[in-house]
Amino acid sequence: MQRRFIYPTIIIILLTGTIFGLVYANYQYSIKNPGGNDFLSKWNAAYFWVVKGISPYDSGVSLAAQQMVYGRPADVTKGEDPAQFLYPFFSMIFFAPFGILDYPIARALWMTLLEASVISIVFLSIQLTGISLKPIGVSLILLSTILGYISVRTIILGQLGGINALIIIAAIFMVQKKRDTEAGILLALSLIKPQMSYLIVPFVFFWGLSVHRPKLSWTIVFTFMVLMIISIFLLPQWPMQWLQQVFTYTDYTNIGAPVSIIANVMPGISKPLTIFLTAILSIYLLLEWVLAMGKSKDWFVWTALMTLVISNLIAFRTATPHYLVFFPVLLLVIKIWRERWKVNGAIWGWFVVIALWLGMWGLFLATVKGNEEQAVMYLPLPILCLLGLWWVRWWAIKPPTVWLDEFNVHD
Repeated sequence: MQRRFIYPTIIIILLTGTIFGLVYANYQYSIKNPGGNDFLSKWNAAYFWVVKGISPYDSGVSLAAQQMVYGRPADVTKGEDPAQFLYPFFSMIFFAPFGILDYPIARALWMTLLEASVISIVFLSIQLTGISLKPIGVSLILLSTILGYISVRTIILGQLGGINALIIIAAIFMVQKKRDTEAGILLALSLIKPQMSYLIVPFVFFWGLSVHRPKLSWTIVFTFMVLMIISIFLLPQWPMQWLQQVFTYTDYTNIGAPVSIIANVMPGISKPLTIFLTAILSIYLLLEWVLAMGKSKDWFVWTALMTLVISNLIAFRTATPHYLVFFPVLLLVIKIWRERWKVNGAIWGWFVVIALWLGMWGLFLATVKGNEEQAVMYLPLPILCLLGLWWVRWWAIKPPTVWLDEFNVHD
C-alpha cells in the first residue's frame, strides 16, 4: 500500500524539481542574454492590453517593442522588425497570463513551456506513428530533437510555433484515437497561428464528414465561433486592426515561402515560377484529399502529414520553428523503412537522424550572417519530408495496385 504512494510521490518531486530547475536556468539565461525577440513583441502586446487596456495592434504598442529591441524605432528599410502583433486576438489565451509578469521571468517561463512542448512532441509523435523504439532509442531521439537546430532556435526566439506544432500533432493524434471533441477543439485553437494550420483544418473538416464523424467537423466550427465571439466582445475592432498589419507584413519580410526561395534561383521568372510551383503542389494536395475521403485512419494520418508539409512549402511566410510539426513525418518514414528493410531500414533511419542534426547545424553555421538565419535553411527539411512521404506512400496507406483505382476504394 505504501509503495502505491511512494512511487507517485517520488515522480511528482522529481518532476517539480526538474521544472523549477529549468525555469531557474532559463531565467539566468534570460538575464545574461537579452533577446527572445519573437516572444518579446507578444509579451509587450499582452502587457499593454492586460495592464494598460490598449489594443495590442496599436502602433504605439509596436513602437514600445521596437524601443526594447533596438533602443529606437525600427528601420524596416534595413530589414528591421517593427515588432507588430500579427496573431489573431484569441491567441491572447496563451500570451495574456505572461503580460502581468516582468519580461525576464515571463521569458523564462515561456522558454520552459516551449521545452516541455518539444519533449511532448517527441512522445506524442511516437504514439501517433506507432514506431517501436527501445528506451535507449527514445532517449537518443529525444536528445537529438531537444538539441537540434529547429528546437534550439524555437526556444531561444520564443516562437509560438513550437506550441502550435504540439497542438496540431495532438489534434491529429486525437482524430486517430476517435476523440473527436478534443480534436476539433485543438484544431480550432491551432488557428492562433493560421499560417501553420490553414490547410490541415479544412482537410480534417471534410474528412470528418466523409467518414460520418460530424462531431469532429462541427466541433471545429463551433469552437472557432466561440473564440471569435469572445475575442470580438473583448476587443470589437481587432479583426480590421489585425488585417491591416497582416497586409503590410510582406513589405518588410525578407524570406518568403520555400517555393519562392526555390524560384528565386531564376530571378527573371521567379514570380510566375512561384505561382506555378504553388499551383502544382496545391492541385496535387487537393487530389490527395479527394483520395483520402472516406478512407481509413492510416490513410488519414499520411494525408494529414502531407498536408502539413505542403502547407509550409507554399505558405506566403513560414519559419523554421514551424518545422517542429514535421517530427511525426520523419518518424513515420523511419518506421516504414524499419518494417520493410529490417536492420538496413533501422540503419538508414539513424543515419537520417544524425545527418539531419549535423546537417542543419552545419548549414546554419556555414551560411549565417551576423545572427540572421538565411533563406537556404528553409529548404532541406520540408523537401526531405516531401520525398520521404512519397517514398513510403504505398506502405503507409496500402492502396490498390493501380493508383487510379484508389478513387473507387472504400473501407
